[in-house]
Amino acid sequence: MAKIGNYEYPEIGLVESIDLGKKIAREFAGEVSRQGLARSLSMSERGGAFSARLGALRMWGVAGGRSRVRVTRDGLRAVTPLSAKESEDARAALAKNVALFTDLSTRLGDDPYAPERFAVLLEELTGADRTEVARRLALLDRVFSEARPYLPKNQGATVEADSPGQSTVDTVGESDQQVSIGSRESLRKEPRARYTSATPSTTSSPLSVADESPTDRIELGLPDGKLSLPENLANLDAALTVLWARRQLVAASEAAEGRATPAPPRDFKPGS
Repeated sequence: MAKIGNYEYPEIGLVESIDLGKKIAREFAGEVSRQGLARSLSMSERGGAFSARLGALRMWGVAGGRSRVRVTRDGLRAVTPLSAKESEDARAALAKNVALFTDLSTRLGDDPYAPERFAVLLEELTGADRTEVARRLALLDRVFSEARPYLPKNQGATVEADSPGQSTVDTVGESDQQVSIGSRESLRKEPRARYTSATPSTTSSPLSVADESPTDRIELGLPDGKLSLPENLANLDAALTVLWARRQLVAASEAAEGRATPAPPRDFKPGS
C-alpha cells in the first residue's frame, strides 16, 4: 500500500477492487491462495502491479489474508448483493475504510473542486510537502473521485452500519423480484446458515418452487435475507452464486471454531 504523510491509500480504485473480489467469489468460492490469484491474473506474485491490487483489496476491506486471500463479509455484500440498496450500502462501508478519503470528503462536502484546492487539502491533512503531493496528485484524485459518491459528505458525518433489526426492500430491478435484508451480524451468532423456504406454507424443502403457480418461482430464505425469483437459468445461476458465497462464510466460521468442513463438489464451479 502507498503512503503519503501519515495516511495510507490504495493505488487501485474501489470498483476495480470489487471486480477482483467478484472474480475470487465466483471462480474460487471466495478464497484463493496468493499464488493462485496472481496466476489467474497473469501477473507475477512478486510484481508491483499484483502487490498494488492485493494491497487495495485489503485496504478497501474487500478481501483479507496473507498467504490466502479471502473475501470479507462487506466484500461479499458488494460482489453478490441481494439488492441495489445493499450494493450501495456495501460500497459505502468499504469506501469509509480509507481514512484519507473519508477526511477529504468531509472537508470538501458536495462542492466541486479544482486540482489546486485538492492539492492544498492534501498538504494540510497529510503534512506532506508540496513536491510529494504534486507527484501523487493525479492518482489520488482519480481513486478518490471514484469512491467519493459513497463517502460521507458533511463534517462529522458517519455512514450508519447495519442495524440489529430488520429492513425491507420492496422492489429490486424487476417488479417481481423482492428481497428482505436483515443484519449480517446474525452470521456471527448463527454460523450455520438455514436455507428455508420464503413461503410460510412450505417449510419442508430448502429451495421451493410453487408448482401450483402459473409462473414457477425460486424461493430462497437465508438468516439475513430472502430471495424470490422467477425460475429460469439466469436466476438459478444467481441463486447458486449466492449460496456458494454464503457457504464460504459458514465454512470460515466453522474453521475458526476448529470444526472440519466438507469439501465442495469437485466438478461444480459457482457462476459456471
